[in-house]
Amino acid sequence: MVRPSFKTLFCEKFGCSLENYEKRAFREFLYWHARLVAPLIQIIYPGFFRQDMQFIHYLGESLDARQARADTLDFKDHNRKHWRMLHGTLRIRVSGRKASRVAFQLLGGVDPAEAFWPKSSRGTA
Repeated sequence: MVRPSFKTLFCEKFGCSLENYEKRAFREFLYWHARLVAPLIQIIYPGFFRQDMQFIHYLGESLDARQARADTLDFKDHNRKHWRMLHGTLRIRVSGRKASRVAFQLLGGVDPAEAFWPKSSRGTA
């Protein structure tokens, strides 16, 4: 049985078409204060949210919580390595935490720790 992707599950939950997934997810995952200025920033500097949109795209392809967690951690690492005032300090970007919370709800509700360290690999201690 083929598992539905996060993109498919997201569109079912939020009532959007698969073609509108990235736009809708971007709006859902933005920090609330970023929603006010994001449209203006996109007009002035269209590439500003490139990494955010790439994260949303990769997250959409996730088939399970483990993949979603890896995509979220990659996004978090990128934000740390490529710090920018608006992205980092002012948080004019999507929230990886919001995205992962929705992903875990839709992909089976796996605890984030469990997605990375299954009980069988933790040992008996």
